Amino acid sequence: MGDIEDEEDEEEEKQPQNNEAYMSQQEVADVLGLSRNRISEIEKKALEKFKYHLFRKYKKKDVL
Repeated sequence: MGDIEDEEDEEEEKQPQNNEAYMSQQEVADVLGLSRNRISEIEKKALEKFKYHLFRKYKKKDVL
């Protein structure tokens, strides 16, 4: 039965600490076992890719 309690504790730890349903970079890092700096790098690269594809699909003036 201890295993079930451990699983429930793990699920609770993965919940965002604020009420906005967003997780901080540190919370994501803790869940994934990465550094906050690495999460920041991944986030930056993901946003660059998003902007690239967004601007390819739409004219820049329509987006901004």
